[in-house]
Amino acid sequence: MNYVAVAAVSDLREGFLSAHEVEGRAVVIATTADGIHVYDGTCPHSDFQFGHARLRRGCEVECQMHGARFRADATGAVTKGPAKEPLQVLESRVIDGVVEVLVDWLC
Repeated sequence: MNYVAVAAVSDLREGFLSAHEVEGRAVVIATTADGIHVYDGTCPHSDFQFGHARLRRGCEVECQMHGARFRADATGAVTKGPAKEPLQVLESRVIDGVVEVLVDWLC
């Protein structure tokens, strides 16, 4: 399994979404009071790429294109349409204060 470093935990802010590129793929990191979660950086509804943003109510990712909302948790579940599919959750881990993501799309 091949993990790649994305960001230092110390560079992330609770209640915010941060956008990154990993091995040619847009990814976002949501940092909440409950933890850190990594998702594909593209809204499943509109193919709109998420950017750096404040999480709605500190716990929802909101697409700026059409207002779809998703839980910033391990499910990425839709909380408000028009999206019908959840965010694609990427396997990640924190090692020595660094968020790493599994780059299984390169296999």
